[in-house]
Amino acid sequence: MPKSSRPNIIIFMMDTQGAVNMSCYGYRRKTTPNIDRLAKECCLFENHFVTDAWTLPVHASLFTGRYASGHGAGAQHEGLEPGLPSMAGVCGKAGYRTVAINNNYWAVNKTEWSAGKDFQEIIHYSDPRIPPVPPYVLSADPEERDKGALKGIGVALNWIDEHAKKSRKPFLMYFNAYDIHDPFHPPEPFRGRFLPEGVKYEKIRQTKSWQNPATIGDVCPTLDQWAALASLKDANTACVDDRLGKFVAALRERGVLDDTVFFITGDHGDCLGQHVGYAFHSQNGAYDHVCRTPLIVRYPQLFKPASRCRELVQIVDVFPTLIEIAGIRDKEAEARIAGKSLLAALHGPVREFALMESQRSVQTMRITWTTADDIDNADPRFMNVAYKAARTKRYKYIWASNGNDMLFDVVKDPDERWNIIQSKSDIAATLRKSMEQMLMSMEQRYYPDMMTPDRQIRFPAETITHALRRLAAWGLYQPGVVPAWDGEAKEKAMERLDEWGKKRRSLLEHTE
Repeated sequence: MPKSSRPNIIIFMMDTQGAVNMSCYGYRRKTTPNIDRLAKECCLFENHFVTDAWTLPVHASLFTGRYASGHGAGAQHEGLEPGLPSMAGVCGKAGYRTVAINNNYWAVNKTEWSAGKDFQEIIHYSDPRIPPVPPYVLSADPEERDKGALKGIGVALNWIDEHAKKSRKPFLMYFNAYDIHDPFHPPEPFRGRFLPEGVKYEKIRQTKSWQNPATIGDVCPTLDQWAALASLKDANTACVDDRLGKFVAALRERGVLDDTVFFITGDHGDCLGQHVGYAFHSQNGAYDHVCRTPLIVRYPQLFKPASRCRELVQIVDVFPTLIEIAGIRDKEAEARIAGKSLLAALHGPVREFALMESQRSVQTMRITWTTADDIDNADPRFMNVAYKAARTKRYKYIWASNGNDMLFDVVKDPDERWNIIQSKSDIAATLRKSMEQMLMSMEQRYYPDMMTPDRQIRFPAETITHALRRLAAWGLYQPGVVPAWDGEAKEKAMERLDEWGKKRRSLLEHTE
C-alpha cells in the first residue's frame, strides 16, 4: 500500500467485551491466544474504563472524546445531537478516508442522530446484499456460523485492498465485532473448548436474550447456569479473538500493519451472576465487570512493545491520542475534548479517577413490557435510578440518585460484593466531592427525553405512544411540554413517533 506521511488508524471494537475474561488480562482460561501473542508487540493498558454501561453512550464518548453527560446521548436521549466535533469528522477534514465496518446499529448507523454519522462510508456487513469475501466465507452449517465477524473481516480487507488501488490517503477504520453479545451462540470449534464437562449445549442454549428477564427476576439462573453462560461467553470471546488474529495476519501480509495505529478495545462487558438485580449490562450500573474493558495499542514507534501501563485511562482518550499521533491540529476539537492523550499516560497519571455515568433509564423500563397489559400495569420506579462513579486504583465510589451510595475496595474485593461505605465514609466523601467538582467544571448536555422505536420493541406504534405518555404522567419520561392526552395530542404524538419508526425500520430492514 502506498505510504503517506500520516499513519492509518484502525479501531477494532470487541462489542460487549470486558477485560475480566481475557487471558491477556490474567484470566485463567486461554480465551485470547491471538491477542496474547499480538500483545508482545503492543502496549496493554491495565486500567481502562468506559464512560457508561452500554453501546450508544460509550460510542458517543469514543467518537467525541467527551463523557456521557458531556455529549448527552444515552438511555434518556437515544441520539447524539449535532454540534460536537467528532473523530471521523475531524480526521476526514484533515485528509483521512474514513469508514465504519459495523454490525451494531447502536454504535453506528446512517441516521442524523448516530454517534458515528460523520464516517464518509458506513458498511453494515450483516446486510445480506453484501456478499461474503473469500477466503472468509460463512459456514453453511448454522451451528458453525458466527454472528458475522468472519464476514466482516473479509469486507474490511476488501475495502483496504480497494482503497490501496485508489488513493494514497491514510484511512481511519472503525470495525465492530458483535459476536460476543448475548444471547450466547458460539460456533464450533470454540463452543466445545469451553463448555463445562457434562453440560449439554441444548440445555443452556439461549433462544433469546436473558439480559432483561434476569434483571427483573422473570428468569432466575442458578449458579450452575450462570457458570455455563460464562463458558459460552468465553467461547464467543475466543471466536472473536480468532477473527482478530486472521485480520492482523492479513494486514501484516499486505504490509499495512506497521503503517497503522491499531487499537483493540471493548465498549462494555457483562455481569454474569455477580450481582443481585443486575444481569449482563446496561440496566444502570458502573461495576468493573461492565465498565473495565480492554485497551491494547499497537504502534511500536510510540508504544513500547510488550509493555503495560497501569495508569487510569478511558475511552475518551482514544480521540485525542489519534489526532496527536496524526499531527492533526483542530482548535475547536481540542477545546471540546475531555479526554487525555494515552501518550501522556505512558509517563504518569493523567487523572485522579475514572468517571462513569449511567443515566436513569427509559430504555430499561422497556424490559417490563412483555405484553400490552404490562404497559398498563408495570411499575418502573425500581429502575428509575441514576449512577455516577469515581474509580481510583484502590476504591470505587458509586453515587446513586436514590441515596443508596456504595464504596468498594477493588483491590481486596474485585467483584465489588462488599459495600464498605459505612466504615470508609471519609473516603466516599472525598471522592464524592472530587467527582462533583469535576462534573461542575464540565460542559454538560441534558436534553429532553427521546426514545426511538427499534427492533427491541415489538408493539404497534400506538401502544408505545401510550406507554410513553403513561411514563410522562409520572415524570419518568420528559419530552418537554406534554399536553392533555386528548385526541389531537395523541394524533400529533403518533405522527412524530411514526416518523422515527420509519427511519429506524428502513435502517434495520437488512441488518437483522
